Amino acid sequence: MSSGAIVFILLSCTLAVFCNVSQYLCIGRFSAVSFQVLGHMKTLCVLTLGWLLFDSELTFKNIMGMVLAVVGMVIYSWAVELEKQPNAKTLPHSKNSLTEEEIRLLKEGVENSPLKDIELGQAKV
Repeated sequence: MSSGAIVFILLSCTLAVFCNVSQYLCIGRFSAVSFQVLGHMKTLCVLTLGWLLFDSELTFKNIMGMVLAVVGMVIYSWAVELEKQPNAKTLPHSKNSLTEEEIRLLKEGVENSPLKDIELGQAKV
């Protein structure tokens, strides 16, 4: 074996280790469907790099599979973003300001309660 072949074997092994570590890191962070989409993306990368680097045959079946996988990823991403939009619209409707009635009640409570010296525990006059 030549030194070039050994270098490419080591490069291939290193890329495989990084690919497996990245999948391990994704397991707990993504849903099952997202994890499958990432797996399909890895397959697309392997097929494309095999075609670019090693002149492997890229058949019509492979190309159509890659196109279908990319279209599926785009549709899935679109659906996930569409699902997030209604949730984002409902969150800002939370109560940010007080009503006039609540302000009046707060003022009355402050005016009617005697002030206390916290250090001494006595009411101030």
